[in-house]
Amino acid sequence: MDDIIGREALPIKALEKIEDICVHAVDSNGKVICYSKGCEIIDDMKYEEVINHHLNEIYTYLENESMQEFVLKTGKTVRDVHVKYTTPSGKIADVISSTYPIVSKKDKDRIEGAICVYRDISGYMKMSEKILELENKLKSKEKKNGTQYTLKSIKGSSKAILKTKNEAKVAACTEAPVLLIGETGTGKEVFAQSIHNSSKRAEFPFIAINCSAIPDSLLESTLFGTVKGSFTGASDKKGLIEEAKGGTLFFDEINSMNYELQSKILRVLETKRFRKVGGNKEIIMDARVISALNEDPLKAIDEKKLRADLFYRLAVFSIVIPSLNDRKSDIIELAKYFLRKEAESIEKDVPEITREAMEILIHYNWPGNIRELKHVITHAVYMTSSQDPDITAHVLPHYLREHTNIKKNDVSSKYFFEEDEEKTLKSTLDRIEKEILKEILEANNFNVSKSARDLGLARQNLQYRIKRFGIKKPPALTCWRFFVEEVCAVFRCISFRFLRFVLRHLVPERVLHVLPECCRFFQ
Repeated sequence: MDDIIGREALPIKALEKIEDICVHAVDSNGKVICYSKGCEIIDDMKYEEVINHHLNEIYTYLENESMQEFVLKTGKTVRDVHVKYTTPSGKIADVISSTYPIVSKKDKDRIEGAICVYRDISGYMKMSEKILELENKLKSKEKKNGTQYTLKSIKGSSKAILKTKNEAKVAACTEAPVLLIGETGTGKEVFAQSIHNSSKRAEFPFIAINCSAIPDSLLESTLFGTVKGSFTGASDKKGLIEEAKGGTLFFDEINSMNYELQSKILRVLETKRFRKVGGNKEIIMDARVISALNEDPLKAIDEKKLRADLFYRLAVFSIVIPSLNDRKSDIIELAKYFLRKEAESIEKDVPEITREAMEILIHYNWPGNIRELKHVITHAVYMTSSQDPDITAHVLPHYLREHTNIKKNDVSSKYFFEEDEEKTLKSTLDRIEKEILKEILEANNFNVSKSARDLGLARQNLQYRIKRFGIKKPPALTCWRFFVEEVCAVFRCISFRFLRFVLRHLVPERVLHVLPECCRFFQ
């Protein structure tokens, strides 16, 4: 120990002051050389009771061996391992640990110690069990099989959602694994439950597990169960695969499951058999598997989040659930459905949605999809008052109004100007028509006949519009051009070019210098 501290291989004194996490180090003989404040809190022991004592004198391991002894033997780093042990004080500690070898500077093959960083998860385990208990109670309110939704629960009449519902009906008639692909909040579990309730397994349990919500080290025992006696303190416990017997097992966010466990799941799907953790008896799996992804499966495979062989096994029947942006026509129908449900739950009259609020709902981007829409409606219902019970733009969340207003201004600014006295369709069309007439007239040097031809109008019609909009010729243009045009219009037999030639010789030179526009016309 003195050798390690003396060469400053580890900043022992600094590490021992850490309270947020536990830092525990041993020398090559397994004696404790570092014991942080965090360790004292979890183990319920004092620094003096542990330091310089061998690991086996202090801890009794209930689940998995001492990771520090394993690292001392193998020299390998071990990350995120679930370890359960008891201390002399009688406390049972449940931790997730990562252990790293301390290598000699002189000899890279010599291990001088092992340092373990761990955190307590006993509170998390209790909370997780409570959440699962509450979820099961909630799900069992409507149906005894643990579900709430059927295909009738899926609202919408757009082509996209009707196509998806039809695919779900077909999938329900088969026993093939189903893979649901869709963005977060699109209702993947709603579809999973609907498929289950439309299948011949509807009377049996629907068991859902969110693969991203449970640590990898606990997920295996949660799925497969445990056997009494497999390790100290272990009890006979069914896993979720066994709990789903006869029914459906739903893997949500399957891409969050680690690679090693994915290979075990693949074997179970292929053989229809599994073993409990610590057991040697094979149990037959009798459950239909539905899984879900919140990203492109091929991208997940490229990024090593999902095994390709598991994907092919799960995606025998794949269904892509459209985002809310792909079914905009369903937004108001969904909003009214959620509005009715929320109003009834708090015993309020069902309010109406104003047209302005509808426009905001329709034009918003909805990155959170249906889940976000439901939360927005819930917010709006609570923000209404008895004096103003309708869902207006003002009771929608601020970020929703702000985003949509920007979009609206971008569109309207193409046509409506701030200087317009009236922002009506008629006044806007008049302004646009006047601008077009002026551009064409100026391009033709106010030649009414040529401008009328370019616009596809009769000459008299164009003159009427010039008068109506009060379009004036620029001061630089004289009456000469107008005179020529009018003469040619009256005496059609006179050539325009001939008349211009005659007038060119009649106009005094001094006038041509004073009136540049006339000069350009008669050249």
